[in-house]
Amino acid sequence: MDVDIAKTLVPSLNFFGMDETVLTLTKSAFINLPHPPAANAAPLSGAVPARAPDGVDRISLLPAGILRNIVSRLPVKDAARTTMLSTRWRRVWHTTPLVLVDAHLLPVAGTTGSIHRASTSSFRLGAVPPERDLSSAPCGLANAVTSVLAAHPGPFCCVYLTGTPMAPHRDELALWFQHLFAKGTQELFFINCVKKFDTDVLLPATIFRCTSLTKLYIGFWRLPETATLKGAAGFPYLQELGLFSLIMKDEDLIFVLNRCPVLVKLLIVGSRWPVCLRIQCHSLRCVEVCEGIASEITVVHASHLERLLMWDAWGAGGFTNLSFKVKIGHAPKLRFLGFLVPGMHKLEIGNTVIKAETKASPNTTVLSVQMLAVQIKLGTRIEAKMLPSYLRCFPNVETLYVQSENDDIKLCGPQSTGTGKLNLKFWREVGPIECVQRHIKKVVLREFRGTRNSVGTNLRTKMASANWANPRCELMIFQTLFHQQDSKARPPPKADIGSCLTNLGMLQHN
Repeated sequence: MDVDIAKTLVPSLNFFGMDETVLTLTKSAFINLPHPPAANAAPLSGAVPARAPDGVDRISLLPAGILRNIVSRLPVKDAARTTMLSTRWRRVWHTTPLVLVDAHLLPVAGTTGSIHRASTSSFRLGAVPPERDLSSAPCGLANAVTSVLAAHPGPFCCVYLTGTPMAPHRDELALWFQHLFAKGTQELFFINCVKKFDTDVLLPATIFRCTSLTKLYIGFWRLPETATLKGAAGFPYLQELGLFSLIMKDEDLIFVLNRCPVLVKLLIVGSRWPVCLRIQCHSLRCVEVCEGIASEITVVHASHLERLLMWDAWGAGGFTNLSFKVKIGHAPKLRFLGFLVPGMHKLEIGNTVIKAETKASPNTTVLSVQMLAVQIKLGTRIEAKMLPSYLRCFPNVETLYVQSENDDIKLCGPQSTGTGKLNLKFWREVGPIECVQRHIKKVVLREFRGTRNSVGTNLRTKMASANWANPRCELMIFQTLFHQQDSKARPPPKADIGSCLTNLGMLQHN
């Protein structure tokens, strides 16, 4: 999400009223949202001088196509202001695909300016009494969005709604989707603002009639019962789909994906149901499943899939069993795979379950993978011994990312039991590994824990012993925590809402 939008939403969203789970999931959703095509950082009023030195308005003399291009890049309030310039500019506004970002409708910090409805065909900006300040009245923001959607004939190239709790605005919600459907919306980002994790707001089935969408990111909704939507049109042009903390069933996910024939990117964050994802799509190139529950992720047939990312995804078996299956079938272009967790993920390649003793063979290798990421306890034998096995399965890996976990933390799963520490003998007995000796160019370690001396000596000795030697390999270590024996452990400082929002604004989706 754009930092400008995050900062604008801070005064209007009641983060203090959110429970801890919702706050975490909301931050994850905001971080993973793409940037809108219009920014509020440079308002129209400060973009150019009020009058040219010779008094000639050269901008208004530009061709209509260029003027529409200018207006389409403005925040919605500035785009509306152009209608006051002349009759020609009014026509330009009415024929320009707009960008509607609800955060841009909020008054700038330190002002009482707002937006209010002037008529059924247009809207104006002006000063209003403090009691109409949208930052203190969620219904004011909802009314402003309604005014914009009703006033402009469309199309909307982007509608970005993240600041309104929709539970008390169900009537407006149905009206909004009628406008979005009728006016050819191309990109829709709609995050319902909730305070409690058990909030249940039904997403109107009208969304399946928005056939013009190319990007769709939705969060904190209950998906409508797809069994009753057999005649739904779907999304013939949709290329990006983001699902944040949705309430849905496996058959609902299958229903949605089957109606996205040209989908390129699928993002599932904070799922509130056990995701059983079977990837059978010729167009998909990127799949990300993060911070949620999963029962199975299987690549059945994905001829163009290049990236499969799993981060903080755990099994649905409760705290006693967090494991789930990750299966790689036909994916000839898969370049990135991770983060694999030996104590949690049960990796299958083809029809073979990968274990520590699995030998490399044509049936157990994926030749296309060049970047592999693992989340592992390097100091624990039962988990670290899976690393050589993983590397044998992906013999052409050039970059290895290792997220080092605390050895004292035990994952709850059938593969996480057992004891035993590592020593130099373990690494020497692993045997030669093709990708280590011939292909790996970079090993990246994150959150490595140890003494300062062990980073430069012990680690390099273990990872670069006789069988692991590769003079071309670069070792990089980030966010290393050095244990200091003479210092007492201190509890982490209390996280206040200010720091949470600061982190929210600083972390951006790439």
